Amino acid sequence: MLVASVAIDFVGNSLGGPMLASHLTASNRHVRLGLLLPLLLLPLACGDEAAPPEPVVRPIKILELGGDASEQVLEFPGTVKAGQSAEMAFEVAGRIEELAVFEGQEVATGDVLARLDPRDFQSKVDAERAKERAAKAEYDRTLKLFQEKVTSQQQLDTRQRNYEVTRTNLERARKALEDARLVAPFAGIIARTDVENFENVQAKQVVLVLENDSVFEVEADIPEQDAARLPPNLSLDERTVRGKPEITVSALENRAFPARLTEFATTADPRTRTFAATLAFDNPGDVSLATGMTANVLFHVSDELIGETGLFVPVAAVTSDPSGQPIVWTVDPASMAVSARPVEVGTMSSDGIRVRSGLGGSEWIAISGVAFLHEGMVVSRAAN
Repeated sequence: MLVASVAIDFVGNSLGGPMLASHLTASNRHVRLGLLLPLLLLPLACGDEAAPPEPVVRPIKILELGGDASEQVLEFPGTVKAGQSAEMAFEVAGRIEELAVFEGQEVATGDVLARLDPRDFQSKVDAERAKERAAKAEYDRTLKLFQEKVTSQQQLDTRQRNYEVTRTNLERARKALEDARLVAPFAGIIARTDVENFENVQAKQVVLVLENDSVFEVEADIPEQDAARLPPNLSLDERTVRGKPEITVSALENRAFPARLTEFATTADPRTRTFAATLAFDNPGDVSLATGMTANVLFHVSDELIGETGLFVPVAAVTSDPSGQPIVWTVDPASMAVSARPVEVGTMSSDGIRVRSGLGGSEWIAISGVAFLHEGMVVSRAAN
C-alpha cells in the first residue's frame, strides 16, 4: 500500500495541496479516482505471473507388438477348376443317335455317354472282313503252291502283302465302329453338353465335358518379386510342408481348405512377369464347389523359408530422422511419451515392412501421425 499512499500524495500536491483538494467538486473526485485505480492495481498485476499453456496431447494409433513375427501370409487370386477334366469328342464323324447323359449327371468309368449311328460303320466292317477273308484264302492257296514249288517267291510275297493290307483295313473299320461310342474314361459329373440328339458332328468336335470333382485345383500367378524370395532348391512337397498353402473361396464366405502344391513354373510369363502355380485340394463334400468360382491362394511363409528374420510392422510406422536413418517411434505405456528407435528395414509386402533389427518384439509403436512426433512428446491412444 506504499505505492497507493505515494500516489495519493502526488495527486494531492499536483492539484494544489490539501486546502485546494478539500474544495474539489464531485466531478473532480471522480477524475481523481480514475487516476488512482491503475496505480492501485499495479502491484496486484506485478505479483501474478502468466500460467504456462497446457501441453498438447496428440492422439495417435498405437500397435502393441506381440513377439517375433516369424511368419507372413502371401495371398494371390485364382480360379477354381476340377482337378480332372476332359472335353469328350468322337474320333469319327457321324450323326448322333443317342446322347445318353445330361448336365449334372454322375457317371462311372466305362459308362456310354453318347452314340453315333453305327450302320455305316458296321457296313464298312462287313465289307473289310469279306476282303480280308478273300485275301487270306488267296494267300493260303499261294503258300501251298509255293511249298509244292509250283509258284514263285515273288507271287507268294504279293499275296502276303495283299492279305496284310486287308487285315489292317479291317482293324481300322472295327476301330471306327468302336469309336462311334463315347465312353467315360473316369468317374465324374457331366459338366456341360454341347450337342443334341440326331445332330451331325465332325471328328474331334467337343460333344460334352466330363469332370471329376473329388479333387479341385486353383491356378494362380505368382509375381516375380514373391517367387524370387523362395529358395530354388525346394521340391513341391517341401514347399507344401513349409508354405502350408490354403485355398479360400469367396462364394463360401472365404472358407479355407488345406491345399498342396502340384505345379510351379520355373519360367516367368514374358507378358505378365509372373510364375504359374497350381494347387490341389480335396472336395470336403459338404459344400457346393464348381469350376469357375473365385478363390485366393494363401501361403504361410516362414522366415526360415525366405531366409529373413525380424518383425512385420505397418508401413506407416516407419519414418526417418534428418540424417535418413529409418526410425520407429516407440511409446512408453506408463508415461505415454514417445521415443525414436533406429531400426534396420528389409523387404516390403502386402503385410507391411519387415524390421530386421531395432525392435524387441514387445514394444508399443506409433502407426499414425509419425511425421508430427518429437522426442519425449506425450501422446494419447486413438482408436485403431
